[in-house]
Amino acid sequence: MNKFNPTALCASLALLSANLFAGVTPPAATPASLASEPAVSGLNGKIDGNYGAINESYTRGVAATISVPLGHSFGAQFDTLYQHGFESDIYGLGGHFFTRNPSKGLLGLAFGGLTSTDYTDALVGVEAEYYFDKITLGGFIGYNHYDTHVQSLFPVVLDETNFVAARLYAAIYPIDNLMIRLEYQNRFERNFYSANIEYQTPVRGLAVFVDGSVGDADYSHLMGGVRIYFGGDKSLKDRHRKDDPSNIASSFMPTGSAASGQIAEPTAVPFKQQSRP
Repeated sequence: MNKFNPTALCASLALLSANLFAGVTPPAATPASLASEPAVSGLNGKIDGNYGAINESYTRGVAATISVPLGHSFGAQFDTLYQHGFESDIYGLGGHFFTRNPSKGLLGLAFGGLTSTDYTDALVGVEAEYYFDKITLGGFIGYNHYDTHVQSLFPVVLDETNFVAARLYAAIYPIDNLMIRLEYQNRFERNFYSANIEYQTPVRGLAVFVDGSVGDADYSHLMGGVRIYFGGDKSLKDRHRKDDPSNIASSFMPTGSAASGQIAEPTAVPFKQQSRP
């Protein structure tokens, strides 16, 4: 079993946001604050639809977010999700409260919850991003309460409900309307590696994406879809840095649903209620 030490990731997030507060302007209006860009460019949002497979089980769903500015240096976002997979309906909600300097980075709190007839998945933690010209480095680390009601691909969730959840990613922008993101997640004391490509088409606000992942215990997923952005005409990179953070429900849904997905041989892993005498 691969054990995860959150200390290293905490240090990484601290390094990502080390220079951010130097760029956060005090509440009082100053020439510098008037010149810097706001944490959120204005009221904005997005909606997307996806289709694909998680551990060879077909899934489809929709997700939506709305972001609002809170003064000059702060913003908030609300996330929603509906997904159907593993013969179950999954519902998700989430939120973010953050400070951001669009030329430097983001630091904030994020929380989310996913629920279905098979499991309950709740997360709360700290998220951060640091911006270079063509690269964004980001991450999340927090507390994860996970309660499965069925068999599991990951036996540890049959005996435990409290975990550390973490993700680290590097998003590369070869051009301003194309993002290639490489990501690592650690959940349920297991490791997952993914690659995501998103391209904003010449049609205003219309983007397409594909996301693939592999991980421990033969985990895999491949999903793609269409995303529509609302809130002005801007490049994909600017949308990611000036409008909305990632939907936390979408970010953790595939691994969360796989942890409670039905496995091929029921006798290989006992039910939770049968795991103790």
